[in-house]
Amino acid sequence: MLFGTEKTFAIEAMSEPDLAPPSAVWGRMRVWCQGMPIGDFFAKQCALYPSYVNFRLLRERLALLWLAEFEGMSAISLWNHLDGLLYGFHGDVELTDVRTLEECRQASEKYGRFDFLTNWGEQFDDNGKSFILCTPAGEVKVLNWSLAKEEELRARLPDVLQSISEFMNWFESEARRLNGGPKDHLTA
Repeated sequence: MLFGTEKTFAIEAMSEPDLAPPSAVWGRMRVWCQGMPIGDFFAKQCALYPSYVNFRLLRERLALLWLAEFEGMSAISLWNHLDGLLYGFHGDVELTDVRTLEECRQASEKYGRFDFLTNWGEQFDDNGKSFILCTPAGEVKVLNWSLAKEEELRARLPDVLQSISEFMNWFESEARRLNGGPKDHLTA
C-alpha cells in the first residue's frame, strides 16, 4: 500500500501475507520524500506498531516543529545543529562534547521532537538518522544524512498529514483484522 505520492511524500507499508489472527501487525515499511526512499522495504517481519505510534504523535505536532533559531540555516547547518545537540556528531565526525548531563537532557527535551524515523523500527536502522521540521509557511523538511548530505527533502504539510492519516487508517484496519476487532490501544 502506498499512502501519498513517492515524488512528494508517501508512506509505503504492507503486512506480511502469511499473518493470521491473532497477531500484531508485522510487515514492511518505508517513507518516500521527493522520490528518495528512507527505510528497508525488503526487511521482513518488522514491527509496524512503533511507527504507527510515532506517526500519530507526529501528525499532532508536525505543524509546530520549528524554532526561530532555524531561520536562515542551510540544510547542512540545520543537520549539524541537531546532530550535534542530540547525538554529538556533525555527519560522520564525532564532536568533543563537554556538556553536563543536565545540559544534554535539556537539549534532548528541546530538540528530540525533531528526530524522525531514527528509533521507529528495524526497517529504518540502516538509513541512519533523520530529522523533520516544518516551516511557518507549511513546508516540511526532512534531513537524512545517508540520502542527502547537504540537501533537505521537502514536502507540503497537507501532503504529509494526508499520508500519515491514510497510513494510520490502514494500520488500524489491519490491527482489527488481525486481532478480531477494535483494540483500545489504537484509540488511546
